[in-house]
Amino acid sequence: MKKVKELPTISAVANEINASDKNDALTAKSLGAIITRDPALTATVLKLANSAYYGMAREITSTERAVTVLGFDTIKNLALTIAVFHVFKNQDGQLLDLKGLWYHSLGVALAAKHLALHSPMLAADRALPEQAFICGLLHDIGKIAFAQNLPAEMAEILKQTRNGTTVQYEIEKNILGFTHQRAGQAMADSWNFPEDYQTVIRLHHVPSAAATGDNPKITALVMAVYLGNKIAKALHLGESTDPHMAKVTPEDLRNLGINKQALPEIIQQIKNEYAQCLEAWSYDL
Repeated sequence: MKKVKELPTISAVANEINASDKNDALTAKSLGAIITRDPALTATVLKLANSAYYGMAREITSTERAVTVLGFDTIKNLALTIAVFHVFKNQDGQLLDLKGLWYHSLGVALAAKHLALHSPMLAADRALPEQAFICGLLHDIGKIAFAQNLPAEMAEILKQTRNGTTVQYEIEKNILGFTHQRAGQAMADSWNFPEDYQTVIRLHHVPSAAATGDNPKITALVMAVYLGNKIAKALHLGESTDPHMAKVTPEDLRNLGINKQALPEIIQQIKNEYAQCLEAWSYDL
């Protein structure tokens, strides 16, 4: 990990939102005030709040109004999503198709959210599907750290991943001794995201490791992102750097308490929302 000397940074505003949230000091009023300190972020929040994606009948002209109309959690997660989006845009990523990786991450985020909405373990708490969305968005950010700090090693990892049958994180382990999940956890920590999110990023390829813990919420969040990743790849939502596919198994669904008869409906919901998202979340934002 010492080789990854400089982890990509997130905006100061997003860091402040996370730090305040961690300390239970974030309120609807303070959230609006923090966002307003960054004019570019304010403009993007208002642009998205007024997009067809949210379907508001009247124009929203201030962050305070956006928090009131769309809700505290929605605007908090929207601000964080915008901040993460700029990490995907602002890196020198000629090694990676950052645009494809962003759209893949967005697909995983939406899939994880809809799985959470259908999972009895996660849907009971209104905040958890939104948490699943943010975790899905963050799951592959460690790959950006590799591309930025270890370009030669990352080029070899990508080459071996494309040309062989071994999954990317195993190749990372062979070449670097650690994985993009571990680097992603370090990034999320440096950005002040909650420990639960860091755990989900670290375990999103090995949900069995989460199952051995004593926190059923974390286990279910890990499963939602793990299965969301499979579904996003199967539906070709964006481009993961690892083309290897894995089947959705009955056990995957059982682990989230989802009936397999519900899967076609869930997939349709993911596809519908992804199409709406693409209109709002243009890469040229």
